[in-house]
Amino acid sequence: MEILERAIGRAEQIRDALAAEVARSREQRVLIRNMDADGLVKRAAERAQFNQLTAALQQVLGEALGEAGHALGLREITLEAISFRAPAQGARLGAVLGEVRALASALAELDGLNRMLGQRALSYVRAHLTVLSPKPAAYDRRGGAPADGETRASRVVRVA
Repeated sequence: MEILERAIGRAEQIRDALAAEVARSREQRVLIRNMDADGLVKRAAERAQFNQLTAALQQVLGEALGEAGHALGLREITLEAISFRAPAQGARLGAVLGEVRALASALAELDGLNRMLGQRALSYVRAHLTVLSPKPAAYDRRGGAPADGETRASRVVRVA
């Protein structure tokens, strides 16, 4: 059935896109470690393109599965029902969707790890900036205790 083959083709495209995104996410760790801001911005743009592509492919896959289900005379379109009516194509579709689930899980795990590494890098940068530009804990340069949240520019000193 041609409609079901088209659905399998869309599922394979999603699988391939996910596999490429998993590979890019593994490489993102190097960008985080090197604190490569330009590389991370470029990587974010690539992720946005990936998200748009997969959203479009998911929409097309849903439509193709709906058409295939109606062509097979199914009221409920499930993988089991498709496999019952078209065993070979249903098995292929099930295998591809299983790979998609595994890749999506791996991508979610990598995203969590990259997020954690990014937070760690941010804390290192903040600590470094604190060492380079410390704020007085007890007294300011005039001998007074600084108020919480008060900046030097907002304080007015009256000279008599």
